Amino acid sequence: MTSNQKHLNQFKTLIYEEELDNIAGWVEEYPHLETGGDLFGFWTYSGFPVVQFVLGPGKTSKHNTTSFFQDTEHLIKAGETLRNKHGLQHIGAWHSHHQMDLAQPSGGDERTVFNALRQYSLPRFLLCIANLHPESTGHRNKYTVNIGCFLFSPSSPQYQTGSWVVLPGKSPIRNSSWGMNRNEKEIFSLPNRGTKKSWDVPQTTLEEQPLVTTEPLERSEELWYTLPQGQALLKNLQDRFQTKFQNFKISRKHSTQEMYISFEFNINQNNNQVDKWRIDFPNDFPQSLPSMEVNFKPCDLITNWKPNAPILQIENKIEEHYTNVRN
Repeated sequence: MTSNQKHLNQFKTLIYEEELDNIAGWVEEYPHLETGGDLFGFWTYSGFPVVQFVLGPGKTSKHNTTSFFQDTEHLIKAGETLRNKHGLQHIGAWHSHHQMDLAQPSGGDERTVFNALRQYSLPRFLLCIANLHPESTGHRNKYTVNIGCFLFSPSSPQYQTGSWVVLPGKSPIRNSSWGMNRNEKEIFSLPNRGTKKSWDVPQTTLEEQPLVTTEPLERSEELWYTLPQGQALLKNLQDRFQTKFQNFKISRKHSTQEMYISFEFNINQNNNQVDKWRIDFPNDFPQSLPSMEVNFKPCDLITNWKPNAPILQIENKIEEHYTNVRN
């Protein structure tokens, strides 16, 4: 399996915005060492993780350049409190690779998780990896924290790479420390230097369903992208657009199973002006034409639509848009 196949978006992780703030805060406390913690929540019926509470590093955690070891007593106390008072499960762990530029699990991370899956007979395990990236603003010690999510299962020798559904505000679990004793309240402690809103994660929505175009698509009806000619058309579109545009992604809607693509186009390198495009395909594409929007505003429909040359007409419509803008 190639690296690209190994890291395809195949699942989504739900998490509250302020829990990501907390992770970013803890990561920035150790810009040259690994840090980490644990994830508590539950699983949806689709097998997606829902993170309700992020536990930070305990007082006796070990922070090294290439490893992190959680304070075991801290983890045990947190697990007991969060399970007994809120019914949460220990669904995963997180740690940083600080500035090592390693945005995915290392070989050691993979071995550790797969060993844990076998040893404790776990059905799945969520691992999140954070990286620090210095911002090019001239300010020292200012970073962006990138956080990725990776799902492990004993039924597959490869992990999956996911996107995030970021829920607004604070987790209700985080607000529930009233009435707890001192030891229990330590579980709810925040980063010493405060939380940070400097994180960046690949986001999706509850509506979106990322597609893996290198694998057979489950067919509930004769949709265009499940047929051989549709698969070939989709592959051609992906190959052409990935070379022209940035952040290209293929998704489909749960409700209608209609497919759409999204991508970005940097129209001005000097001021980083980026247009966000989305193209929605009807279920009888290419017999019917797609709808297109840029920066969340609809474009005019393609005139004189010809089903035998769909990709060329879409590309021409994008070029026409920028010709009109320049004029």
